[in-house]
Amino acid sequence: MERDARRALTSNAERALIAGLDAVVTRMLEEDVIDHVLERAETVGVAQRIADRILDDGIAEQIADRAFSGPELERILASAFRSALPEELIAQLLASEAVWMLVDEIARSPSVTEAIAHQGNGFFEQVAAGARDRSRRADARVQRIAKRLRPLGPRSGEDGKPHLGGPASGGGPA
Repeated sequence: MERDARRALTSNAERALIAGLDAVVTRMLEEDVIDHVLERAETVGVAQRIADRILDDGIAEQIADRAFSGPELERILASAFRSALPEELIAQLLASEAVWMLVDEIARSPSVTEAIAHQGNGFFEQVAAGARDRSRRADARVQRIAKRLRPLGPRSGEDGKPHLGGPASGGGPA
């Protein structure tokens, strides 16, 4: 019986406490108490002190390490790339005069011009090698066709003398 009485009292006390807290929170929201508390915290520099403490105690580094090593970063980046953000960023960069000045400066640098010249020579050599290969294959085809069209042995003309072909070879009638 004593246990039942304690449970009933505890249960009633818990309900009363929850009801009291609910009433306080409701009143705080209705009367903008939270806004007043936040304004006061801002006035006395609570946010700055919290930020300083987070930075001084290395908490920011811990948060960054966790964020960069966890699966959240991959999800955040995937979401960012699915958004309009990349296109907007590229459009803003292309509209920036500073970016084009940087591109011009890089394009004029000796190492870039040397690399372009080297790549151009390499490309020319690659094209020439391809043309040589195609020319060799074409020559081989022409030779095979010519062998098929050429008679196996000499033919005799009307005069009884052998000849090898038509007017171009000098062996036939003109």
